[in-house]
Amino acid sequence: MFHLRKKISHKLLFAFFLVAVIPISIIGFSMYRTAERTLIDSAYTHVQTIAQNHANRLDTWYGERLNDIKVLTGLSAVRDYCTMACGLDSRSMRTAKSELVDNFLALTRAKSPAYQSIHVITPSGGILASTDTNSEIIVSKRYLEDLKSLMHADGPVLSPVHQHSNLEWYLHLTVPIYFESGDIGAGVMAILDALGTLDPLLADRTGLGNTGEAYLVNEEGKIVTRSRYLSPEQTSAKIFETVGIVSALDRKNGIALYRNYMGREVVGSYTWIPRFHAALLVEIEKDEILAPLEGIKVAALLTAGTVSLVCILFSLLLSRQISRPITQIAEASRRFSSGELAQRISCSGQDEVGTLSESFNSMAEKLSILIESLKLKEASLQKAYDDLLQTKEQLVQSEKMAAVGELVASVVHEIRNPLSSVKLNFQIIGRTLDKEGPLHEHYAIGLSQIAQLEKMFSSLLDYSKPITLERVPFEIKSVIEQSICQISPYCREDMIILLGIDDPLPSVFGDPGKIQQVIVNVVKNAMESAGAGAKIEIRASAIDAEQGKELLLEIKDNGPGISEQDLDRIFLPFFTTKQKGTGLGLSIVKKIMEAHAFGISVSSQEGAGTVVSMHLRGA
Repeated sequence: MFHLRKKISHKLLFAFFLVAVIPISIIGFSMYRTAERTLIDSAYTHVQTIAQNHANRLDTWYGERLNDIKVLTGLSAVRDYCTMACGLDSRSMRTAKSELVDNFLALTRAKSPAYQSIHVITPSGGILASTDTNSEIIVSKRYLEDLKSLMHADGPVLSPVHQHSNLEWYLHLTVPIYFESGDIGAGVMAILDALGTLDPLLADRTGLGNTGEAYLVNEEGKIVTRSRYLSPEQTSAKIFETVGIVSALDRKNGIALYRNYMGREVVGSYTWIPRFHAALLVEIEKDEILAPLEGIKVAALLTAGTVSLVCILFSLLLSRQISRPITQIAEASRRFSSGELAQRISCSGQDEVGTLSESFNSMAEKLSILIESLKLKEASLQKAYDDLLQTKEQLVQSEKMAAVGELVASVVHEIRNPLSSVKLNFQIIGRTLDKEGPLHEHYAIGLSQIAQLEKMFSSLLDYSKPITLERVPFEIKSVIEQSICQISPYCREDMIILLGIDDPLPSVFGDPGKIQQVIVNVVKNAMESAGAGAKIEIRASAIDAEQGKELLLEIKDNGPGISEQDLDRIFLPFFTTKQKGTGLGLSIVKKIMEAHAFGISVSSQEGAGTVVSMHLRGA
């Protein structure tokens, strides 16, 4: 090395590698590692979010099945039949079976493909009624364990995912029936087809790319839903012990980088779901996550190679020149490489060194111009990229809303026809009922629920429609007065509406009909919240904003207020604290305000009323 450094070419080559190639390589490697960590961290959050979504779907599915069975256990016909049947001997038990109970069981089974069979059972193991009298549960070990669990449980019992003799996966959901004595007199057991119903819930691979999957593992370590890579026979015959599966079966929740059951390195989220006695795993292969970095790696290697080649060429050329001006050139090069783009070499010689100096100055000038040009192009490209992203998001949102609108309109149309028929038949039946009789109360409840459904469908249609604005300048005072006139038929005598409108006020540029709809919805909501003795204050005032005049519209009520927890969800679709509300009123209000690019906020304290503040832009 001592001899190499005595040559100028080697010194220059060493210097170029020191100040150019090595830093570029280090920076490139550091950037690659940083990008890799960023992608992995993002993947952690991504798979955890997907896992939570799947867990919520499983909870919703379980809640629907539990509600179905609870409806059966709550039917007086089922309870009376169980009371009667449990008092008979086993030989006459089947003869006492009620055709009505069988019909109830059959109707419930037909509601969902999840049900393989439904049975009314006794604590001793007898079957009082069944949709499948040949079902194998009467001789299964799982059936006896479920009976034992039922007698010691305080409520419904959901068995672990297990296999029947046909090697298919099932769950048993058992809901107790209590007699008047408070003891468990019977129960309703639903045999649920796990593979046919749970698997579709996890089959949605949106956001999981080409290699990701979500699956359930039971307490034995067997995969009970369909695998992306293995057949059902392979998964049911093998116990898997990956890091994610073992951690989840140890009742731990988390995210980690590990090898999956196929031996591939994945980013996985594992969650123990106590209700199903099973672990939920969501995994995406690491190679797919890091695929976008392959281009960066190739670019870094090419850059390092190109810079290395340039360094070698420059060192060979400069080593042939006289060493006198080399210090000046080296200093100029150092300053230029550190960012002083205005650095130039003053050399009037006509020899090769002078030519080299002129070349250096010309190169520096061109690089300065090129760098400035690149900066301008970078800014232009960044702006174009941001505009493209914004346009893409708008298009995606528009397509989503259009698709949702078409779907909602189709579903509501299909439901409204049978609902109208139900309503008509209810009204016909109501004419034949004694208004003082016990059936009339049930008739009135049913009719009110039909009206609630009709109201919900109308709100749902309004919410799903895209907002089309007809913007014109208008006076907010006249819109408020028209809104009060529209609301007045709904006001009770004990309600007070106070107006506080400044004069003059700037004109508002927007759709007056939509703004009136917003005011009506907010005031109606305030009236319903405040209840008897409601006092509603509507104030409108002008405020100064950075881009001109703005108008502040506030609607205040003296109601019970909103809790801090509910305040964060008040604008979410279908969120409501009212028994008969649809949960879409304030969502539509926010949608209209966002379409105008107006602001809306809600402040409230429990027991101190609520204030809805709307910022309207002047014309």
